Amino acid sequence: MNVYLLIGTPHCGRRAILADLLDYGLGSGTKVTVWLPEEERDETADEPLQKMPALDLRSWKLVPADSPKGVPAIEFENNFEPEDYGFFVLNGRRDPIGQIEAFADLVKRYAWSLVRVILVVDSKFAKAVPETADFYKALIHFSDVVLFANRGDISSAWFEAFKKPYRDECYPCIFELVKKNRVKNAVATLADTPRRMTMIFDDIDPLDDMEFDEDNLPTEPFDIVAKPDPYFERNEHGARLIVVPDIEELLKKNG
Repeated sequence: MNVYLLIGTPHCGRRAILADLLDYGLGSGTKVTVWLPEEERDETADEPLQKMPALDLRSWKLVPADSPKGVPAIEFENNFEPEDYGFFVLNGRRDPIGQIEAFADLVKRYAWSLVRVILVVDSKFAKAVPETADFYKALIHFSDVVLFANRGDISSAWFEAFKKPYRDECYPCIFELVKKNRVKNAVATLADTPRRMTMIFDDIDPLDDMEFDEDNLPTEPFDIVAKPDPYFERNEHGARLIVVPDIEELLKKNG
């Protein structure tokens, strides 16, 4: 099954934007499963998706890891039959890195093909709380497409300043503005060309990361293990080496 991952904070308009992507980005009659976080299910908020035909709307929840170095697990409300496409929406109020790590395990477990990771940026929130810069930097590392929603009257200069560090560092992801919960080109947004920095969803041989030549050969047995994503790396006590700002604390700063 082809799957997409949708990331965003609570009030960025993820459901409405997803409804637009499904309506204009996929062919009519395409069977789709959308998984929403159990903690965020809301009848009114879910309405744009509930009324869509050929859509199976389901819930998921995160089960904490049983050790500091463990990876949390994702559980579904019940069994499901694979559809043509799946869209998995992260919990906007919980640690996104732990959820992405759990989702990566899920992709491998079911042998899904991850098409794209789509990040929806709450523009007003990002502008009002400058401390969100490192939070969004972490999420953009995983994203193929970055959509600026909830723009209000924010100037184009602010968006250019937001994008500049990523353009300077040649990030391959696409940046697009959202207008009234609609993207400019839904088909292009859902295209199957990866543009993310991370390689955790790619099938890569660990040997490709090793630099061996005739003057640099190992003399002792060694394990061949793929390098973890830098945002997943932990110290000996289980703490992450790169600390991403707590989204709950950032949301409090926004009032």
